[in-house]
Amino acid sequence: MHPLDYSRSYLRWTTAPMTADVRTPGHMPYGNSVRILLDARARVIDSTTGADEEFYLIAPCRTEWMYRDDSCIQQPGGEYRLAWAQRKDRALRFSRDLSDPEPRPQAVAIDERYLELDYALTTLPNPRPATSNSALVAAAESLAQVVVQTEIANERGTRRAVLEYPVKTFNYQPERVLFQMDTGPMLWADLDSSEADPMCWLRLAHTVYNRFDRAEFVLRGPTPYLIDGEPVGQVEDYQQVVAQPARHAFFVAG
Repeated sequence: MHPLDYSRSYLRWTTAPMTADVRTPGHMPYGNSVRILLDARARVIDSTTGADEEFYLIAPCRTEWMYRDDSCIQQPGGEYRLAWAQRKDRALRFSRDLSDPEPRPQAVAIDERYLELDYALTTLPNPRPATSNSALVAAAESLAQVVVQTEIANERGTRRAVLEYPVKTFNYQPERVLFQMDTGPMLWADLDSSEADPMCWLRLAHTVYNRFDRAEFVLRGPTPYLIDGEPVGQVEDYQQVVAQPARHAFFVAG
């Protein structure tokens, strides 16, 4: 995959008016066009089934009432964040359903409400690989955009995923020539999942690592909220840690 420029890559769509939505106060009866920056993407490959598809994670926004002049933010509200399939036929919604006792990502079909839907992808200009600690320290000090492609695989080697994301928090120690990435949100793939659709293997994650051959991922999911050691509810948070072998390819914008 040629790395993307995440400052200039978007999902774009145009939708028809939502006349069937009877919620109050409701949207104004107009259509809508939007562009949303991409946060990350993942390519998932399954050699046993022949599946090979990319998924694009959009930046989050809040649930809103469209074009009203009295109230825009929905209450109770939520986060609107999805991973969209390359084929534009389905998406994975990560926002939490407050009525679900075990909230989890939900697959949704792309219906006829979308009059237009496309990806406006811009590649990273003149990317050069950074293959050593010293090259990464130099990249950090240059302030150039850095994009990483992290490859993970299952133990049998039948499934793999290439997880791509821009570096947002870049720690480095020039005197000792050390680096440590701590960045996200991104997409992580559960390559041992029993789900038939590879899209449903995806989870929201952040990643932290300081070597080229391993990564730790912290996954978002339901997390108990405790008072005096007793669960009184749950929140959606990044708490589940997965550490695994990985291969990182770093690209620095030229």
